[in-house]
Amino acid sequence: MRGAWLQIHLWLGLTLGALGIFIGVSGSVLVYDHVIDAWLNPQRYAVSGARIALAYADYVARAEQALSGGARVTNLRLPDEHGMPIVVTARAREGSGFQRLFIDPPTGKVLDSAAGGGFIGWIHRFHENLTLREYWGREVVGLVGIAMLLSALSGIYLWWPGRARFRQALGARPGLALSRNLHYLAGFYGSVVLALLSFTGIWLAYVQYVQPSRSVQVQGSGAAATLPLDAAVSAARALSPRASLVSVGLPAGPRGVYRINLREESGALSVFVDPATGAVLRRTEPTAIDRFLALQRLVHTGAAFGPLGRIAFFAAGLLPALLVSTGTLMWLRQRRAKKPAGGEELAFRNAR
Repeated sequence: MRGAWLQIHLWLGLTLGALGIFIGVSGSVLVYDHVIDAWLNPQRYAVSGARIALAYADYVARAEQALSGGARVTNLRLPDEHGMPIVVTARAREGSGFQRLFIDPPTGKVLDSAAGGGFIGWIHRFHENLTLREYWGREVVGLVGIAMLLSALSGIYLWWPGRARFRQALGARPGLALSRNLHYLAGFYGSVVLALLSFTGIWLAYVQYVQPSRSVQVQGSGAAATLPLDAAVSAARALSPRASLVSVGLPAGPRGVYRINLREESGALSVFVDPATGAVLRRTEPTAIDRFLALQRLVHTGAAFGPLGRIAFFAAGLLPALLVSTGTLMWLRQRRAKKPAGGEELAFRNAR
């Protein structure tokens, strides 16, 4: 069994592990996405306050004035942290390109715009689907997550020493190459966080299969849209007065509807409102699977564990690069030594 798991551990690292390096590094960047984006683009976050002083429709109108090329506003997202801007997303009427505009909440001033969401937007797409959403990119990321989970668990199994050598194995082992010591120590101490990242990432990668309700389309009456945006928000909030507004999706196409996304103590919910009649067409209540997936997202970003958790998860995102590189060096060194059949397993046992 040890020999079989050694081969599985080795080839997972040499194949899917290469993709795991880039997914892990991009995940580390996303742990501090707002911080990095503010450092690269301080103008986007130069807000004058946190108060939502204007009507929601006014923010949309300010964004439309700043747009060019016939793009249309599709979504308005309110700040989720103090000192953050309102973010408006607009899409080109032809093609799939999109643009994000950053707006000051108190004044409605457009602070900046970024095609495709800018660098951080690209990192988000790469981490989620390798920027290959139409070509099973999300599923490939999930497959890499499965490989990383198996690598983390099999690595613990392969590292585990005998009872007499357990304490010695918790530190650097005399006589071993630096790459081997780094591989053992980083793999052991980081394996729990890496396994947790991989487990939660698998659920998020295959969310469309475990939460099919996300893809349900709600259509309006098709009549001329006469309901103002703020009236649609009021109709949705009347159903859940204690809920906070997260974002608003604007109607798209002749039968498009308003999608009002809210957050309450029990979880996130969405209310679909007909822009012509003002009728509430559907309200999605948070289900057990919704709450489970929301927890996976909180854990995956490290937000569930506070500042120390974010630091640990940032470091864990860099682990695949260290483990794959040191593991590859170990493998190449063993190949150069031209061990006989079973030599890799013998060398591993001797190293213990």
